[in-house]
Amino acid sequence: MQFGMFTEFHIRQGGTESEAFDQSFELVDMAEQLGLDAVWLAEHHFSPERSVLASPIVIASAIAARTQRLRIGLAVQVLPLTNPLRVAEEAATVDHISKGRFDFGIGRSGLTRYYQGYNIPYDESRSRFAESLEIITKAWTQDCFSHCGDYFSFDNVTVVPRPYQQPYPPMYVAVSSPETFEAMGRLGHSVFLNSNTPVPTLQERLALYHRAWKEAGHSGIPEIGLRIPAYVAETADRARSEPEASTMHAIQYGAQTLSSAAAIPEAAARMMQLASVSYDEVLKRRVMYGTPEAVVERCQALHEALGVTCMVLELNYGGQLPVDRVVHSIRLLTEKVMPVLR
Repeated sequence: MQFGMFTEFHIRQGGTESEAFDQSFELVDMAEQLGLDAVWLAEHHFSPERSVLASPIVIASAIAARTQRLRIGLAVQVLPLTNPLRVAEEAATVDHISKGRFDFGIGRSGLTRYYQGYNIPYDESRSRFAESLEIITKAWTQDCFSHCGDYFSFDNVTVVPRPYQQPYPPMYVAVSSPETFEAMGRLGHSVFLNSNTPVPTLQERLALYHRAWKEAGHSGIPEIGLRIPAYVAETADRARSEPEASTMHAIQYGAQTLSSAAAIPEAAARMMQLASVSYDEVLKRRVMYGTPEAVVERCQALHEALGVTCMVLELNYGGQLPVDRVVHSIRLLTEKVMPVLR
């Protein structure tokens, strides 16, 4: 099982944008030093109260240049918001800079605000995503290609550079609807799950994904990533109390801000419902907080229930935890959790 740190380059309450970059890069450096497998980068736009991570490929390039071992993944690049040829060029460039340590995570995002800001109708997001993915795949696998679609047309173009990893970096696709699970199974791409969705629902949709995978003739076992808030402490009391304020900050932000911009009514309803539950309920259903032993058990249970192979851990859920606490949590994770699950 791979363990990575999901980061949003949070802006702390009362902090500056410059501090957000400095503190986030400090955590990336510690992730490399302490032995995490990967760092995963979010993408956020028009969110001055939340994040400075508007350009994940640029940040991925910076991380690739300052690290030697850590894998760098996008979780996720919002594919319909930009020109797919540009994405293909820049992602392949990061793949070279990192010498093949790059993972290409992509999705549509469930936030309509991003699309409104870029003046792109959200109801085009699914078709734009599919066309962009088709173009990027062609760009990385064909010496020269042409394309005539609903949104883009190219005539005899050759993308340079081609990816360092052949035929291209591992692709992870954020999935939510049953239709997307099936589509990605047919295409043979790995997927990202979100712990906001109940496990029984994920199991039902993963069954569709695995069936489509097999029917399409793909071999092997797909990689399944799960994004989930996590915190490790020496005692159960500390694991409960230390991240509480930051966790509730994240939940209230989601309920007040994100739910109003959510494209999927189901997602908005989940956020509003989550905001009304107690912290004890959050601990049971939404996050993975505990002692090293408790976190090992939870990881094993998620692997058995969902086939999770890649843990994408929000180690500072809400972005308000002090850096030293996050570093200590990472240290316990790498020293006492990861070795048991290898």
